[in-house]
Amino acid sequence: MKPKLEEQKGWTEVIIDDDCEFNKFYKAAEVLQTNFNLTFTKKLDDFDSLYWDFDYKQNHLVLFYNIYEGTTIFPKGFKASTPSENESAVEIGTLLFQALIELDWADFDNGKTIGTKGSEGGTIIKDIENSNGARVTLEKKSSNIPFAVTIGIYGLMFHTHFESDLDKANNYIDNAKFRINKIFDLYEVPEERRSDYWKTKHNSQINELAEVREERITEEKISTHRKTSKTGTSWWQNLLGSWK
Repeated sequence: MKPKLEEQKGWTEVIIDDDCEFNKFYKAAEVLQTNFNLTFTKKLDDFDSLYWDFDYKQNHLVLFYNIYEGTTIFPKGFKASTPSENESAVEIGTLLFQALIELDWADFDNGKTIGTKGSEGGTIIKDIENSNGARVTLEKKSSNIPFAVTIGIYGLMFHTHFESDLDKANNYIDNAKFRINKIFDLYEVPEERRSDYWKTKHNSQINELAEVREERITEEKISTHRKTSKTGTSWWQNLLGSWK
């Protein structure tokens, strides 16, 4: 999984996360310092924007945050940037993006489940856990659907996805980890600041993760869970309530 690139402005901007809170910027800054031993040479903090300068391979770059644009990396020279500066922005931006995806993830139970039977009846070939409370398991099956990926956020949701190709299964896992991370990023927002917009983003991330859109919910699902439905809750919240 790679970050999006924006090049229409005349320079290359690497999109780390185009919809995030301030905490994602600070997390990105910490990863640049600890994982890549980079130092910020200048910090400009505005009301709704942050510009932190740093050098990578002798090129001057900026880690940027804006409440409307999210977190990005771009060359400090903007339109005057050299090809080397643009290439360096893409290189470190991609490394940062991938490092943020892997943040807080490790082998589940120190890898002891590898080779054992999974919940879908296949053999577990990858099993990872997020320290904030989530798990992703990849099974190799012998049926006509060779690979099953089970994802879950403890106490919140779980979902199983099937693939016919290992590369596609691994790509799906990377996307799932990215979305799970975004959900945990949302939980870093204090409860008193969790507005209706926060709830909309949270519900959207859950629906994306479960590969369900509100308009795709059938009358059968609605009818099944009508007794547990609560005003203002989404389908997955009602469903979880019915499991209790």
